[in-house]
Amino acid sequence: KLELRLTAAPVARGLRARACSPPMALEAPANYVNGCGFEFDAKQAEASGKMKKDDPIQEYYKKKGFFGAITGAFGDKKTMYCHHLTQDGMPAVRAAQQAGKAPKTAEEVWEFLGRKPCCGRFAYDSSTGKLKCGPVIKGDHDNTCNPETCLFIASGLDCPTPPAAHK
Repeated sequence: KLELRLTAAPVARGLRARACSPPMALEAPANYVNGCGFEFDAKQAEASGKMKKDDPIQEYYKKKGFFGAITGAFGDKKTMYCHHLTQDGMPAVRAAQQAGKAPKTAEEVWEFLGRKPCCGRFAYDSSTGKLKCGPVIKGDHDNTCNPETCLFIASGLDCPTPPAAHK
């Protein structure tokens, strides 16, 4: 999908529009995809009780500070990565704890999550009203992976998010 951004560039007689190239997706680690297209319906998860707006896990995705409060009022959140949720939309670490699962390998984590290896992150898809897993790009994403959100870290494994993706 080609994205066209217009920016103002000063010229002798005022301003003119110029196209900027779209951000480049990072290369995925071996045997991973960078954005698998997995969709998460936050409204349905709220209605079913899988994830409530006041769920303590939401604190990890809230933007902080003055500007964070303003952008947060419009729905802007910190990055949630694909591997933070199971295939049925449950927070991965919580679901593993409830199921008594303690993965020992990355393969076991992906098996528990119910998906193939992906290093992507969720973004709002206005055409569906859902969050959709898309590619990470260099230096653009929050590092929200921790033992409460990331089953890899909770299991003592390396997180699949490329460090270059973090701000």
